[in-house]
Amino acid sequence: MTCELEAAHDGPHADHLGEVDRDTQLWVQWDGDQYEFVRLSPCEAPAEDGDACSLFAGHDPGHSWEMRDLLHG
Repeated sequence: MTCELEAAHDGPHADHLGEVDRDTQLWVQWDGDQYEFVRLSPCEAPAEDGDACSLFAGHDPGHSWEMRDLLHG
């Protein structure tokens, strides 16, 4: 798994697993060796340069288009 959030984020790590429907995404969140599967709404930030944020609503600052090459685990 690879955390998709900004490297300096607060809270658990998160990896997007797929789409449940248009308004729901399936994510796995973890902190240490504790894992949880959660259904979250997609981020509603306006698309920038035609690229919508691929993270969930309420994520820590830093939209996916701002950190395309900054992966951490």
